[in-house]
Amino acid sequence: MGTNAALIEGAYAAFARGDIPAVIDLLDDNVEWSSPATLPQGGQFHGKAGVGSFFQAVGGAWSDLKLDVESVSEAGAGLVIGVVRAGGTLRDGGPSGYGATHVFTVQSGKVVRFREYVDLDGPVH
Repeated sequence: MGTNAALIEGAYAAFARGDIPAVIDLLDDNVEWSSPATLPQGGQFHGKAGVGSFFQAVGGAWSDLKLDVESVSEAGAGLVIGVVRAGGTLRDGGPSGYGATHVFTVQSGKVVRFREYVDLDGPVH
């Protein structure tokens, strides 16, 4: 596994243990973060403070949200692809989940861009 993939696996591990400050520490100060508006936490976010708002929206929408990481791989210079299954309980509803592909752009050991693509039609786990 390459250095960039290891960085992203570390980010997923930090999220799994609820250590959002550790995730944000892996980001560039000017990171661009994009999550589809079809998700309760979706939107366009800029900078570490913006990504902090994204994670606040995750906590506001989900009473719990877990990621099952299927794979993490490098896809070229600075690109890392994560394939995940997200599942949990929405605060205003019951169990929910979705499949997602995450595309990370890494430069100088920091995430400078995150793009999330989702499959809302997959089964809920």
